[in-house]
Amino acid sequence: MGGLRISVLGPLRAWRGERELEIGPAQRRAVLAALVLRCGRVAPLADLVQDIWGWNPPATASGALRNHVSRLRAALETRPSVPEVLVSQAGGYALRLGDRALDIAEVERLSSEAEVARTRGDLESAARLLAQAEALWDGAPLTGVPGDYAQRHRDRLSEHRLVLIEARLELELQLGRHTQAVTELTAMADEHPLRERLRALQMTALYRCGRQGEALAGFATARWHLAEELGADPGPDLARLHQRILEADPTLSALSRTASSPVGEQAGSGGPARPAWKRPAQLPSDAPDFTGRQEEVARTLDTLVSGTRRRGTAPVVCVIHGMGGVGKTALAVHVAHAARDRFPEGQLYADLRGAGREAADPYEVQELFLRALGVASGSIPQDRDERTALYRSWLADRGLLLLLDNAAGTTQVSALLPGTSGCAVLVTSRTPLICLPATSRTALEPLSERDARGLLERIVGADRCRREPQAAKDLVHACGMLPLAVRIVGARLAARPRWPLSFAASRLGDRGQRITELEAGDLAVEQVFQLGYLALDADHARAFRLLAIPEVTDISSAAAAAVLRCELRAAEVILDDLVPAGLLEPGGPECYRYHDLLRLFARHRTLETDDPEVRRDALSRTASFYLSGMAAALRAEWPHSRLPAEADRHDALGGPALSDESNAQEWVINELGAMLAVAGQIIDHPYRSVSVQDTRTLASLLVLLMPYTDLCLPWHVLEVLVRKLLDAAERHGESIAAVFCRVVVAIACARTERHEEAHAMALRAYETPGVPQQLFHRLVHVMGMVAAMRPGGLDEAIAHFRRGQALSRRIEDFGMAAQCEFGLVRAHLALDQPHEALEAAQDALASCRAAESPAGTALARRALGEALAALGPARRGHGGVPRGPRPVRGPQVAVPVRPHAAVLCLGAGRCRSAGSGRSVRGAGAGRARGARGHLR
Repeated sequence: MGGLRISVLGPLRAWRGERELEIGPAQRRAVLAALVLRCGRVAPLADLVQDIWGWNPPATASGALRNHVSRLRAALETRPSVPEVLVSQAGGYALRLGDRALDIAEVERLSSEAEVARTRGDLESAARLLAQAEALWDGAPLTGVPGDYAQRHRDRLSEHRLVLIEARLELELQLGRHTQAVTELTAMADEHPLRERLRALQMTALYRCGRQGEALAGFATARWHLAEELGADPGPDLARLHQRILEADPTLSALSRTASSPVGEQAGSGGPARPAWKRPAQLPSDAPDFTGRQEEVARTLDTLVSGTRRRGTAPVVCVIHGMGGVGKTALAVHVAHAARDRFPEGQLYADLRGAGREAADPYEVQELFLRALGVASGSIPQDRDERTALYRSWLADRGLLLLLDNAAGTTQVSALLPGTSGCAVLVTSRTPLICLPATSRTALEPLSERDARGLLERIVGADRCRREPQAAKDLVHACGMLPLAVRIVGARLAARPRWPLSFAASRLGDRGQRITELEAGDLAVEQVFQLGYLALDADHARAFRLLAIPEVTDISSAAAAAVLRCELRAAEVILDDLVPAGLLEPGGPECYRYHDLLRLFARHRTLETDDPEVRRDALSRTASFYLSGMAAALRAEWPHSRLPAEADRHDALGGPALSDESNAQEWVINELGAMLAVAGQIIDHPYRSVSVQDTRTLASLLVLLMPYTDLCLPWHVLEVLVRKLLDAAERHGESIAAVFCRVVVAIACARTERHEEAHAMALRAYETPGVPQQLFHRLVHVMGMVAAMRPGGLDEAIAHFRRGQALSRRIEDFGMAAQCEFGLVRAHLALDQPHEALEAAQDALASCRAAESPAGTALARRALGEALAALGPARRGHGGVPRGPRPVRGPQVAVPVRPHAAVLCLGAGRCRSAGSGRSVRGAGAGRARGARGHLR
């Protein structure tokens, strides 16, 4: 960043090294302030316009804002043409500064270090650090920056400075420096007469300096100001201190160097005061709008209560786990408050910071808990084993409830578990902590739609949601029912009562902006997800990004291996690691899925991190994997089919291992939606055209789907996609891909009863110059199928089927010959020609045996039965006795008919006779069918 520093705690100023930078006029300073105060978060363009110009910005506001940003880049960047500080991101801007480049960030760091020092009893260091933080102020914050937005933050930062001053002065009194502090306290109390804490500190300092009368006068002054300006009396703490001064309470003169001892705590007469022990009650406040989770609350509460009542030998441990933002902490805190009465000796709480890079040290947490239980700091051993022994001794046989929030792992939690029963422990974590000896585990999922809407109503108001029910529904769906996201949207709407819900819903409807929209104050979905993402190593982070690119509901471990270019076992390990990290969810067997918002977050990361070619390759590899899978499925059902060779021709990635036809059918059914989604994603990609390789892959993939036409394919959607793919194939001069596309379009048109279009498209495929010999007989079969589905086209269909049969037998493609013969059976039966149908069925049986297709053999036997039934007893008595299957060149395999095999049959389309309008459908209407379709 070249030593860039920015200060807002006074006049807005910027430096690079020792040279101060020229920021520009007031409005440009307002733009910079709005970016700085977001502390690195993305500021959407609309929010910046509102921050600078308010609710009624001029029409030129957006252009003026971009101009200001350009000028700021010229001032702040070392290379304005390649911005690294003021960057564009997700439709907005963000300011990327170093760790200590911003004075308010430095104040937060010093304040945090002071709190740690105070907690450890090092009051001297705590006071010094707070003084350093105060010194960073250089007058009123944001001096010279106009606008309501700047004024709000000016008030906030001024209040923050007063809080720091109060904390430092209280430490000064605890250190016995009342003489030095009394002058500053008197000045501060007179400058801020309504701040009762400052007045209490002033009164305590005056009393310790022997100035009791002035201390009492300070109370009278405070009471007058409160009554005059607010019409109120002093609060109970100030009134109690006043009474103790009147009574000359000797404990007010005692000094305490103990961090947990507030000013005025009782002390003995023999030295520094020791704080009186209080029952710990450290739980965070419960959410007043907690909604839903009735079953989880009841189950966890029952486990806590009944487990402690049974008094076994082990403590009750309840683990609540789930992805970031799903509401684990809210649920745990809610349950803990509901169970408080069952734990009379107190409640302990610690944030273990497990989602970030630096998890809390459990032995430091032990020390904090021991001190909360009344153990003096000097009595806590430094040795970890000794400290753990003391910790468990103090917890033994006590009725305490421990809430361990945001745990990193089993080792961290184990060190904090009690050694005996009596206590109960609530643990929240993104991982299930499977090695932890837990009494119960609750996997928390996003809210139901009803509960998500209920939470939104409690935040923004039920009437407001009822006025716009559809917008409320759209909002919670855009939030993926994630409680954190719903809470953020609700907070933004509550702060903007004039915003229609539909306006917020339209902003969230933009998927590219959704993650950045889900931010309000200190709450941000992106920050929660970022904690888990930053904890990943490079391989896991890459996998998390790339696997989000294919827009599929579930991604299998085999598909993931193809996307990541790694072995299957390596992909499984990575996927299994991402699940407990809360970044993936388990789907079906060996399948995984993203929460909608996590997918958007991952896509933001891949846009920032990965080159366009990397993203393109990930999607192309997904399509190639599905092509290999379809080829494997067809090979499992039709071992001698030559159509799967198209996958080999394109060097498709290794597909799944499909052992038999039922396994293959199941795979096709499960992955059908994903295959079409990926095809549509590539074909309809908004930023790039379909490449030559993708054109070949998708054309082969979609044509391999045609044998599965009884899977209720979405023909209209499929036709639109394939017509676009056909344009790409013609543009690239890919004649084979174009033929495949025309075949799919022809079948789609025939299936949707647009027979003239179907015939024309099939004819174009058939007449394409240079069609290879291994495809020609299949195109003849397609011509027959299209003709068979056209009213009055059965005679033409028979001619095509006979020609296709002859061509297929000539090159010994017995699977394709069988398909033509099945078409002949259906056509002859529709024309009431049972003798011809019987002859075709006998030929089909021989062809299916030669093709080693059990499903086809079963279908051929069924076709024989249908032909014999159509003959009737009278016809069979006049020379209609079947003469057995014809011999066919090629291997003969005798396959017994399985009882269920007739259901796994080919849907040979629908054939109508010209005269009667009768229709003949392929046998079987279920989803799982084996020997079906048009092209094998």
